Amino acid sequence: MNRRGRWTVVLLVVAVLVSLPSVVGAWPVGASDRRDAAALLARVRAAADHPYSGYAESTGSLALPTGGQLSDVASLLGGRTQQRVWWRGPTDWRADTLSPTGELSSRTSAGGTQVFDFEDTDVARSAPDVPGAVRLPRATDTLPPALAARLLSGATAGQVLSLPARRVAGRVADGLRLTPDEPLSSIAHVDVWADRESGVPLTVEVSSRTSATPALSTTFLDFSPGTPDEQVVAFTPPPGARVFTRRRLDLARAVGRDGDASSLPATLLGLPRATAVDGLPGVAQYGRGVTRLAVGELPGEVAGSLRAQLRAAAGVTAVPEGLEVAVGPVGLLVTDPAVTGRSWLLAGTLTPAGLAQAAAALPRAAS
Repeated sequence: MNRRGRWTVVLLVVAVLVSLPSVVGAWPVGASDRRDAAALLARVRAAADHPYSGYAESTGSLALPTGGQLSDVASLLGGRTQQRVWWRGPTDWRADTLSPTGELSSRTSAGGTQVFDFEDTDVARSAPDVPGAVRLPRATDTLPPALAARLLSGATAGQVLSLPARRVAGRVADGLRLTPDEPLSSIAHVDVWADRESGVPLTVEVSSRTSATPALSTTFLDFSPGTPDEQVVAFTPPPGARVFTRRRLDLARAVGRDGDASSLPATLLGLPRATAVDGLPGVAQYGRGVTRLAVGELPGEVAGSLRAQLRAAAGVTAVPEGLEVAVGPVGLLVTDPAVTGRSWLLAGTLTPAGLAQAAAALPRAAS
């Protein structure tokens, strides 16, 4: 797949995922210790700013394409990542990440983020994230508290049920299961176990309808709910380090800044259209909770190149609406303009049938 096509596919998947291992020392505590799921959901949300520290491991089974800057994303969502984190608050924390691509230390403050690469002795500084902006996933997005916050943000009391309590990292953790209401959702359920004392999520598992193995799981192997010492979180570039400012990746250019999603409907398959993606006028997002769909129209040249590459790729299925492929619970469909009137790219946590129905409901080119 050429670079432009690869970026287009991954960025629509990221627009879905970012908007979205076996537990060592975990064993059931007993059915009598179950807590009300709605109350636990409220406790988890209330603990969003609770300080903590610990060691976590995440495991992903999403086989994303690799190459260039996509290698880190592919390793993160398709392999194992180990992290030590010290969290004092949303704008005062540090995380050290050990992954197949190297070791990094990330220090976040109100002024932005500094990332120190131990191997290259480089320090990359970046401004604080812009609310609503699309970006590539980072390792810290897979920490149990961060992942749970994203996945449970749209959950309602009627969507969650209690799970038996477990011991995670030597602590009692109460569990809940979020099951999407939408029958066409490709996500079977999201399981979260939260520390009984603090309410901080300790384990998160995301399961699809097509596999018994979680598409993404993350858990603490060591955890403390106390406030980390300020000196542990502090960071000063070491002598001789190369310090530079990292420019924000131009995702709009990668997807197509001249796109226009204004013709797309306000609802699709009953899913409401979300707030426009910052800087991506050609992409529309639909859905609620963990059921998400991103839609964008492809320029003719990009669409033709992408179809040619998909036809030669493994795991791609030809359907009446176009070419379809699944990356774990995330499905992707490139439509055939002879059938749908335009070349649409759809990516989301929908079943193959759901993607096909969504494509059929999109507007055709004006005659």
